[in-house]
Amino acid sequence: MIDSARGFVAVQYRLKFRKQWALTPIVAGFLVASGVCSVYAQSSQVDQTLDAESLQPPTSLFSDSASSESRNSDTPAVSGGEIAVRQLEEVSTDSIGVLDEFSDGFPLNLWEGTSKELVDLLLPKLPDQTPSVVTRELVQRLLLSVARPPEETKTQDVFVDMTAIVPSALGFNADENLPEDTSALAEPQETNAGLVLLELRLARLAAMGDWTSVQALLEVIPQDSFGDRMQILSTDLALVEGRVDDACDAVQANLRMSKNVYWQKTFAFCQLRDGNVSSAYLTIDLLRETGVNDPAFFWVSELMAGNRPITPAGLDRLTPLQLAMLRSAGRPFPPQLVTNGDPTLLKVLATAELLYVADDGLDEEGLAERVREARDRRLDAAERAVGLGALDPEILRTLYRSEVEEDTDNEQPASSATASNEDVSSAEEDLNLRSIPVSTPVDRAKLFQLAESQTILTARAEVISRAIDFARNDRGQNGPNVSVMGAVYAPLLKTIEPSGDLVWFAGNAARALLAVSEMEAGEAWLELSQLYARTSIEASEVAAAMWPTERQLQPTLTNRFTPLRLKRWEDSRPPGLRAADKALVLSTLMALGEPVASEDWLDLMDRRTHSSIELPRPQIWNGLSLAAKNGRIGETVLFAVLALSEEGPEGVSPVVLSHVVSSLMTIGLENEARRVAVEAALARGL
Repeated sequence: MIDSARGFVAVQYRLKFRKQWALTPIVAGFLVASGVCSVYAQSSQVDQTLDAESLQPPTSLFSDSASSESRNSDTPAVSGGEIAVRQLEEVSTDSIGVLDEFSDGFPLNLWEGTSKELVDLLLPKLPDQTPSVVTRELVQRLLLSVARPPEETKTQDVFVDMTAIVPSALGFNADENLPEDTSALAEPQETNAGLVLLELRLARLAAMGDWTSVQALLEVIPQDSFGDRMQILSTDLALVEGRVDDACDAVQANLRMSKNVYWQKTFAFCQLRDGNVSSAYLTIDLLRETGVNDPAFFWVSELMAGNRPITPAGLDRLTPLQLAMLRSAGRPFPPQLVTNGDPTLLKVLATAELLYVADDGLDEEGLAERVREARDRRLDAAERAVGLGALDPEILRTLYRSEVEEDTDNEQPASSATASNEDVSSAEEDLNLRSIPVSTPVDRAKLFQLAESQTILTARAEVISRAIDFARNDRGQNGPNVSVMGAVYAPLLKTIEPSGDLVWFAGNAARALLAVSEMEAGEAWLELSQLYARTSIEASEVAAAMWPTERQLQPTLTNRFTPLRLKRWEDSRPPGLRAADKALVLSTLMALGEPVASEDWLDLMDRRTHSSIELPRPQIWNGLSLAAKNGRIGETVLFAVLALSEEGPEGVSPVVLSHVVSSLMTIGLENEARRVAVEAALARGL
């Protein structure tokens, strides 16, 4: 009887929406979020025999004598031979997501125990830009997961009988208007939050420059739930991707229905783009007369009209609309915007045509110099956009291939691409890698071209190792960090199979792959160094240097924590970095549950390290502790990301890092905790 009842509910629900939804991901998300047990897959045979129009009215599952109390019972189980039915929870659009716990998302009870007020407060505080791959992935999973939305805190006024505490208060009434029956005042007031949480999630993804995720989430939102903010985000997405025609079509559809000034601004942009300058100025003058104060918009409008206005003072950020207008004007972006550019600006600049002015009366040499500057600016923006997760690495690889002119001085010798059976030393000698600069975007583009041109795997590994060594030593100060280099070279690294003659390369290969979450491929190189550690000096040195990372990632009996292994690793580090590196390693290993003893800290007791000692604000630190202690998954992730700040695992104190790692371990996110520890080690050049 229970199965029949459940099947009936699911079939009725499916038939009702079959023509409209065909069980799209959003409907599936609704079913999961509302607790409905879907039997869609199991009822495929029903389609062959049942038709929606031929279904008879449902037969009541209750006898006439069934009490109304049993019908309204909250008990979802059979009791006393009768079926108790619970009313389905109201479906919330805030539950929408594109990930679940079976597709790398968080569980359905992500926000269980967390108040809506806290989520609304903390979500906008998540960092817009961070070089940390793990941090970005945690935030993306948090914002894209299907989950029951958090509930509002139910507040209740407390009335104290003063006569029971202070007898002299008899007859005193602080408020003569209070009703005799105050029970009604204790009822929580209903609020209609609408799509606030969903809009917050979309806005945070857009601020991170993750427009791919914005599009994925927008695609599963029902059209009848699209509010004005979502229409604006959808139009911004089209502008960022260069689909200006789609954006202008959206203006025509929303201009009459919405009073938001955004649509008037976008309409003016479309008029300027079509060359209708006089009509555009009418729209712009109307905006001025209605009190719109947007110096950046009026500035880019003048640029599109062919004028040369003065750049507004203090200009440090542009909206997607303003970026699209500046891009359409063909003018170079102001230097202050490029230097401190947000992820969306860097993405737009990286995907735009070379932005330079060709009609300024420059001679041929001056124009060539301006083109080179524009090319360097775009390459730099692309590298930084990849580092912030706002740009597909393949776009950067394409720029590396196509935007650099042939430089015969740095072409590799033909023998490096055609010779066979070369060993490591001869490949390095032929390529003369030590003399190849890597400090500028153009240098790194040439190095990438050199790596792609190698057909001998040993030679290719040498070139890639040169790029990784630069990133390790530079640590993101003057160029891309290890994660960016890993993202760029990952396809090439996967063409190189771990083998005994490449054990010298195992460390850098593992670092680059692990930094971009290519865990399986990275671990294969770690296993290679362990396999040859007893027979090869190079492999032994690599294994010693990579031991903390291997231990953090996958502790096994073969790489167990011992004082000897710790000492061998210490000896592999430069003396000036040894103390700070050891503090980081021991802190994270303790947080991961390793048997670190007091004696392991002994040589650090009388030394001062140069690591950051800044701690998060008390409310963040203690909020993380309380959330993890009570098993609140979403809340713990929120506080963990806020504790890591924009700097990510690399930029925080080992004390903060170990607190984040142990908190993630407490709520069962062990893989994520280990990856945070590994990323911190890799970012420090370990």
